[in-house]
Amino acid sequence: MASAALQPRSTFWLDNRFPSRGLDAPVLDWQGNRLAGAEWRIELYGGPAPDSLSPAIALDKGGRLITGFYAPGYFRGASSELSVVCAPSDYPWAWLQVRVWNASLGVTYEQVEVRGIGGYGESKVFFARGGFHEGVTTPWPPEPPLGLQSFTVRQIIPEPSTWALLAVGGLGWWWARRQGKAGNKSCSESGP
Repeated sequence: MASAALQPRSTFWLDNRFPSRGLDAPVLDWQGNRLAGAEWRIELYGGPAPDSLSPAIALDKGGRLITGFYAPGYFRGASSELSVVCAPSDYPWAWLQVRVWNASLGVTYEQVEVRGIGGYGESKVFFARGGFHEGVTTPWPPEPPLGLQSFTVRQIIPEPSTWALLAVGGLGWWWARRQGKAGNKSCSESGP
């Protein structure tokens, strides 16, 4: 297996609106409206195959690149770098996916997804050509994620409060006891 230092890297703009290249893919809420708000986070994932995606790495800072919306449905971030292991003939192509989540439910997409209460969504996985900047005399600039399509996030279903759970449990207990008393009549009480 090749070491991380030997893996080819493609570069992409984290942007879902690039009119000069035909990209216009707003993110929508569960009602079909353009998603907006400071609590939403967006991250680009990529890799050499659709089933081996990992978070993009920021070119200028290192680490994960997470951004937010600048207008309803639209996000933009700095250039991002993806570690991809590809055949030389395919280079610098990569499989990509955009993931969105509500940061009030978790710090990362994975944390929100595992909760299973909504507040997250992801694009379809797509194949795109990126830029290239390492080890070449003439670097190729980052590319927009051409092939990205609009997608919808899942509705947030709030978790019930402790008091609501206690009330439902108490009601169930009362109903079970009532049914038990009705079923415990003696034969002489039930009549013919």
